[in-house]
Amino acid sequence: MSDNLQVPADLGRDLLARWRARTPDATAPVVPQVSPIQLGLRLFEEIHPGTAANILRFDAEIDGPLDTDRLATALHTLARRHAVLRTTFPDGDRTACAVTPEAEAVPDLTVTDLGELGTDAGRARARAEADARAAAPMNLATGPLWRVAVWTLADGTARMQLLAHHIVADGWSLGVFLAELGTLYAGRPLGPAPALPAVPATPDPADLAAWRDRLADAPPLSLPTDRPRQGSRRFRSDHVGVTVEAELMGRVQDVADSTGMTPFMVLLAAFHLALARTAGHSDITVGSPIATRERHRAPGAIGPLATMLALRTDTTGARTVREVLHAVRDTCLDAYSGAHVPIEIIAEQAGQRGTALFDVLFVLQPQPPEARLGDLPVRPIVMAPATVRNDCELYLWQGDDGITGFLGYDTDLYSADTAALLAGRFHAALSALVGDPDVVLAEVDVRSVGECERVGVLSVGVPLVGSVVGRVEGVVEGVVDRLGG
Repeated sequence: MSDNLQVPADLGRDLLARWRARTPDATAPVVPQVSPIQLGLRLFEEIHPGTAANILRFDAEIDGPLDTDRLATALHTLARRHAVLRTTFPDGDRTACAVTPEAEAVPDLTVTDLGELGTDAGRARARAEADARAAAPMNLATGPLWRVAVWTLADGTARMQLLAHHIVADGWSLGVFLAELGTLYAGRPLGPAPALPAVPATPDPADLAAWRDRLADAPPLSLPTDRPRQGSRRFRSDHVGVTVEAELMGRVQDVADSTGMTPFMVLLAAFHLALARTAGHSDITVGSPIATRERHRAPGAIGPLATMLALRTDTTGARTVREVLHAVRDTCLDAYSGAHVPIEIIAEQAGQRGTALFDVLFVLQPQPPEARLGDLPVRPIVMAPATVRNDCELYLWQGDDGITGFLGYDTDLYSADTAALLAGRFHAALSALVGDPDVVLAEVDVRSVGECERVGVLSVGVPLVGSVVGRVEGVVEGVVDRLGG
């Protein structure tokens, strides 16, 4: 959908066939298996080399003097403890991986002393260098596939960054890593490391058939763009902020409770409605990550145990907001029943080799975990991803005081004004959904107050059906015209 690059027709099928055909060698050392999830990531990196699109990022401030020698020792122990942190994926056989012996494990730790700069200047330098590191690609063949950096500041505090390629770690792994790092830094022992479970490569045929039915003839998302789509994606991206206040999130929870939904489903329904009104069609597929069954069986493992769900919802015939909410709820519950099937296999079966099953991504997660290194609090800093793989990606972090997040977007397609308007429409749609679930859908306006004011609309009760709102003068009005009302 989003990418027009052509991949050899049998490449994905051949990779999976060879992976499934492997037989274990009883004399060979035990190494992590190359899972379908890793195969999909490896194929993506081969098609799109030199990007940071698959890098997990965690940044934090440390409120006190950090013992970097003790930190290095703890990182060495973690590298020896988890084989996946010593794994690379050499060129050649894409189904094979290599594991560095424990004795040779050397974590990538960079320590920069910015004590000679003022505290504010040091923080600015650390932020700039952290952003640059996050944007640097990782080489699957040579590694390292995870990196840690520390910047010590003049006031005795520090900034720390952890980067890991998704081929060796998922978001859940981050919490495991930080918890174990804190334990080791404090000098306390850890129990045996849980084994990284294998992700099945051959799902039940009935499960694959169900996914084919779910996604059959799914249309691409027709969001208007500011610039023409290029033949290949360059992964140039930026982001705009998104905030959902605590009071609004309280109403989201109330609607979720009254409709048998989760807050995730209500938020996804708002995103669906904003996209549908902007694109002019209501059959929308949104990608969203989910933990695999193997992750729930091994919560203490570090590794890639998350997959994507392609959540397709068609609200073409919906008459009320409640019907939109129920449609999204039914989509999610149906997809959850097939969440154990890796999306890489679904895409291969659907003939979507080298292309995505969706053009937008929606991610809701709790605030990054707080940790401690000895007596030092490690305060997470929510950072936008360095780049996005899809046309736009909505990342939301939920805390006690509401939601903060970002709408990341492909800058080759969209301007910052367009992205800001789409983010505003998400917020407006969410407010409408939780205001009165029984309101007639045609009476719901997803334009934000600011957007309406800019085009001369005095109230936000005007029906919107996805049509172009008309040509108006000025840059902002032109953006609204392209997006449609």
